[in-house]
Amino acid sequence: SLVLLSSLATARAATLLPPKVPLEELDEAVLPVLHAFEESGLLLVDGARDFEAARVEALARLEECVDVEADHVRTASLADGVLRHTIATKGEFSEEVKRACPEFARAAGELRRLSLAATRRVARALQRGLDESLPRAPSRDGGIGVEESVESGEHLEHFHVYRRDSPPGARVEGGGTSGPVPTLDMHTDLGVLLTMAPALYMKPSGGRGKQQVVARGSGLFVETRDGEVKEVAIPSDGILFMLGEGVNMWVEHSAAFHIPKHAMVMPDENEGPMTRAWYGRMVLPPHGAKLQVQDAGVTYGDFKEVAKRKLQGIQEEGDSKLLDAMQGVSCSHGRTLLTSLSVPGHQDKDECGEGEIYCWMQCMPTKSLNCSTEDIRCANEDGKIWKKETAEMCPSCQLRCESPPTPEYKVCNPNFTPVSMYMSGFTWGFNPNDPCLVYLFQGLVLDNQWKFVLACFVTVGLGVMADCCILLRQWVRENIKSCGKGFKLVLWETVGVAFFTSQAFLSYALMLVAMTYKGELLCSLLAGLAIGYFFFKREARQESPELCCNITLSSKSAQELEAPKQKKEAEQLLSKDHMDSSLRCCQEEQTTD
Repeated sequence: SLVLLSSLATARAATLLPPKVPLEELDEAVLPVLHAFEESGLLLVDGARDFEAARVEALARLEECVDVEADHVRTASLADGVLRHTIATKGEFSEEVKRACPEFARAAGELRRLSLAATRRVARALQRGLDESLPRAPSRDGGIGVEESVESGEHLEHFHVYRRDSPPGARVEGGGTSGPVPTLDMHTDLGVLLTMAPALYMKPSGGRGKQQVVARGSGLFVETRDGEVKEVAIPSDGILFMLGEGVNMWVEHSAAFHIPKHAMVMPDENEGPMTRAWYGRMVLPPHGAKLQVQDAGVTYGDFKEVAKRKLQGIQEEGDSKLLDAMQGVSCSHGRTLLTSLSVPGHQDKDECGEGEIYCWMQCMPTKSLNCSTEDIRCANEDGKIWKKETAEMCPSCQLRCESPPTPEYKVCNPNFTPVSMYMSGFTWGFNPNDPCLVYLFQGLVLDNQWKFVLACFVTVGLGVMADCCILLRQWVRENIKSCGKGFKLVLWETVGVAFFTSQAFLSYALMLVAMTYKGELLCSLLAGLAIGYFFFKREARQESPELCCNITLSSKSAQELEAPKQKKEAEQLLSKDHMDSSLRCCQEEQTTD
C-alpha cells in the first residue's frame, strides 16, 4: 500500500536500536529482559562467543549450497522480482542436504547450536522476570510458560537466500512518495519466540566466488508501539529476539507484551546485484498448550489440526465448536486467531503467473527446471508428490522434474504419498497416475500387482474367518455349560475371550477394508462373507449381515443355548409321577380343611 511504502521510505532515515543485554548478563538482567519485550517486543543479545564467525561461514556456505544442482532447495517468487531460495528443517538436515552440501551442513550445525543455546537463556531469563515481577495469570489445565515452550515446543528453522531475478519494480505508480518496495509485507508470526541472525549481504566479484559486502541497513523493518516504522539496527555479532502472537495466545502470563509487525526489504542495487542470506528460528507452542481464553478448551494441537482441515476444505464433527472459540481471540493488530487460519499468499494454482506453478502455499518459478511443464511436480526431498487436496504439511516441498511413469508402475505411482482411502468414491482397476493404497497397516503398501492380488485373497480369508468365529464362539458356550467348575471352566472361558477378540478384530478390519473405496477389495470382502455364510451360517437363524452387530451374542442366542435344559425340566414337571404327587398334596390339604 502507499502508506506502507511511505513508511518504509521514512524508515530508511529512522533507525531503531533494540534494547541490548550481553549474553553473559542475561541471568542477572531478568527485569531488563522483561521490560524490553513489553516495550518493543525485541531484544538484542550480543557477546555470544564465536557466533559471528559461525554466522558468516554458515551463510556464505548457504550461498554456495543453493547453487548446487539438486532437489534440496525450495524456490519461491516474492515481490519486486525477488526469488527466495530456502532450506528448512525441524531437526536434523535431510540426507539430501547432507549429500549435496556437506560443508554447509557442518557450518550450519554450529550456528544452530549457538542459536539454540542463546534462545534457551533468553527464555529462562524472560520466564524468571515474569515469575518475579508479575502476578501469575489464572492457572489453567495445560498452561505453559515461555521456557517450557522453548524446551518442549517444535522449532522451525529456515535458511533463506534472497536474490533479485529482475530489475526492481516501480516504486509508486502515478508519482508521489517514492520508497523501497517491501519484499515481505508487514506481518506478525504465530510462534512464541523468534531468533534471528544478522543477514549476510553478498555481491558478485570479479572471480568465480562471491565477495562479502556491508549493506547500509539490515533490511528488517518493524512497527513500534507508537506506530512508527523503523529499520532495526543489528550488529554483526548480535542475535535479535522477537515475540510472536503465540506468546499471548498459548503462554500463561499477565504481561502486556508488544508484538511487533515486521517487513523485509531488499537493499537498493545502486552498486550492482546483491544477495541476502539469512537464518532464523521460530519456537512454536507445545501441542498440549491451552488457548489462553477462559474455558476455551482449545489446545495448540487442536488448532493445527483445524488449520490442516481448513486448508483441505473439509470440516469434522467438533470443528465448529473450536472455530467459535477462536472467533473471539484477538491478535495484537486487529486480526483474530480465526483469520490466521487463512493461509497467506496464493491459494489456487490459477492465481500463479506465467512460468510459475502452485506448490505448498506459494507460486514457484519453473524456468530453472530442465523438463516440460507436464513433467513438473510439487514434491519433497524423497520424491513424494504433494497434492493440494490432501492438505498435508510439506515445508520441504518444491518443484521437481518427474519422468513419466515407467512400465513397472502398473498398479499405481509410488512417487505419490500413499493413501488409506480414495476420497473420490470407488475406484476400479490399476492407474499409474494414482497414489498407492495402504492396506490396513502403514508398511503394507499395494504398489505392484502381486501385492494387490495377495491383498484380495487375504480379504477373502478375513471374511471367512469372521463368520467362522461366530460358530466357534457358540461351540465354546456349549462346552462352558457342560464343563462344570474349576480349571476346565477357566480354560474354556479364556478360549471364549480369545475368539471374541479375534472376531472383533476381523470385523473392524473388514470395515476398514471396505472404507478404502477400492472396488476389487470390496468384492473380495463380500466373497469371503458369502463363503463363510455357506459353510457356517446358512442353517442358523437369520441375523444382521453387519459383523459388528453380531460381536456380542444376543439374548435370543443365549436362550437357544438354554433351550435343551429348559425342555428337560419341563418334561420332568409333566411326568405322571410328578402329577400324582401334586394331586396327593392337594387332596391332603382339602381333607385337613
